[in-house]
Amino acid sequence: MEAYVEPHLTWRFLGAEDAVEVDEFRQQLDALDNSVLSGVAAAIEDSEMFVGRGMAVGGWDAYRSLSAFGVSYIADTDPLRIYLMGGVHPVHRHQSIGTALFRWQVDGAIEWRDEHRPGQPLWLGCYSELGRPGTERVATHFGFTTERYYYDLQRDLSHPVRIREVPGLTFEPLTDGRTEEVRLLHNLCFAPLGGADVEPQSWQERLAEDSFRHDWSYVAIDGDRVIGYAMSGEDESYDENAPSGWTERFGVHPDHRGKGISLALMGHCLQAMRSSGCLEAGIGVDTDDGLGIKRFAAELGYATRDAVALLSRIID
Repeated sequence: MEAYVEPHLTWRFLGAEDAVEVDEFRQQLDALDNSVLSGVAAAIEDSEMFVGRGMAVGGWDAYRSLSAFGVSYIADTDPLRIYLMGGVHPVHRHQSIGTALFRWQVDGAIEWRDEHRPGQPLWLGCYSELGRPGTERVATHFGFTTERYYYDLQRDLSHPVRIREVPGLTFEPLTDGRTEEVRLLHNLCFAPLGGADVEPQSWQERLAEDSFRHDWSYVAIDGDRVIGYAMSGEDESYDENAPSGWTERFGVHPDHRGKGISLALMGHCLQAMRSSGCLEAGIGVDTDDGLGIKRFAAELGYATRDAVALLSRIID
């Protein structure tokens, strides 16, 4: 695979020596676009994924300024998963550079698969910020479809919280005696989504952190059995002048869904945060149904702050 992408820029493969320039270019794009995708890219870079040889390319303009880049991150799993990330400076957009770069990445991923994992199904994925359809439009052109949505929701706690009642169930703050039962339920809830089990040590380490709040975390109990949970802590931006809470994990046993349990759990968490003096609350939710999250947000009074879609395509 050659580094040439298209004629407007001068292209070459990226190497370790380009890391600082690429990082500065990303920061520049963040400032210009005010986008949340940089956070997604940072999470991918901090993971165990790697960049294959010849799968990172940059384009420079006539003034020798980096103006576009594309990096493909490989998750060596079965099926093979490759995430396509990149960006184009606003000055050089609307010249089909992004489309050509995306095509180059798709072709490069297929070529890498054929060389290193011949015959193995190839999953390709990319992220698009909702409300900015450029990436989605390009990806759709190449046969990608939306696989999942990720929402960052915020709730103004100056407004009263309505707590939904669910007949036959009790809702209590999380206690130490329930934490292991909740961990097992959490793993059960997220196993169908491909989530890795949370091990006891990492689970307990999080619960022992100062930022975790048992009094903002609730469980739903049927008889003496936990069937739902919502676990919360102080937001990263938490301070005494503008306290805010964040619900980081919640779930309901598959046999008890559709009864409003998650709404009741979240209502209790929000009320506990409000009673503690929090000014706002947040939560991150991922779902394959964009309509469902709108109903969830409307019921609890959340507003969407950021939203990202994961688009994917499988190549046999």
